[in-house]
Amino acid sequence: MAANRIIMLDTGSSPTEEILKSDDIRRMGMKIFLDGKTLIDGEEIDKETYYSIIEKAGDFNTSPPLVWEIRKIYERLKSEGARELVGVHVSSAMSKLIPTCVNAAKLVSGLDVRIIDTLNISAGAGLVAEKVVDLLRRGRSVDQVEALMPEIRASVHFQISLSTLSYLVKNKRIGRAQGLVGNLLRMRPILGIDGDGYLVPVGKERGKENLIERISESAVRFLEKRPYNIRIYLEYGLDRNKRQVEAVYEAFMKKFKGLDIGRHEARRSRLWPTVANLSGPETYGFAVYGEKRPIE
Repeated sequence: MAANRIIMLDTGSSPTEEILKSDDIRRMGMKIFLDGKTLIDGEEIDKETYYSIIEKAGDFNTSPPLVWEIRKIYERLKSEGARELVGVHVSSAMSKLIPTCVNAAKLVSGLDVRIIDTLNISAGAGLVAEKVVDLLRRGRSVDQVEALMPEIRASVHFQISLSTLSYLVKNKRIGRAQGLVGNLLRMRPILGIDGDGYLVPVGKERGKENLIERISESAVRFLEKRPYNIRIYLEYGLDRNKRQVEAVYEAFMKKFKGLDIGRHEARRSRLWPTVANLSGPETYGFAVYGEKRPIE
């Protein structure tokens, strides 16, 4: 049986395994395409299987479920007892998932469906989603949470390091980072999310140490005036990317301790195939969340 209110998180928003264990949380798996096969992320393929084969794959991509597939998910939850569903999803600027969910909701009666746009992706969207879940569980109404969304979104700073932009170009997810294409040589791009939910270039560095310094320093500067409810989210694709993002975290913590802020929470996760299929598997992301004033 489903709870009266279900919160739906998609795999493009990098929900952690811990949050997915909750009775009121459901996962919506995006479709991933691997060499002619279509698989539902988290249902028909898991992360370990994906990363064991992805480096040998010749063609891969990602897309949201179709309207009728999402309708089927909503109808099933309604039949299990859900009366309200809050979908917290990956940026509408980067995916067609949100308009597809909106169209599917129109076809289902007896289930109040509300959709919240994180205007972020991957670990950044995951941190937005976690805050939304916290507020809803504390008794905030969906209307109240929606009113707080500009402040919640502004509390996230997400950076992603890629070995190449070729996957984003191929999958037409390059967004506003097009200017970096063809001008990288041996430079490693750093991408972030702008206020409209698009991937944008925020820098590029030559050499691993410079990259680590740039990402860690940027995250610390973001949190200097955001001392409340701090959360940190590390994610990685290939095994070697785990070592890289942990190096970023170590450099970050050396600087962060100087702020004397105190308590913070950190979580780690491997990139969902949904995201790795877009960015390329040789990727890591580092996201921080901090509030100027407590959002309660």
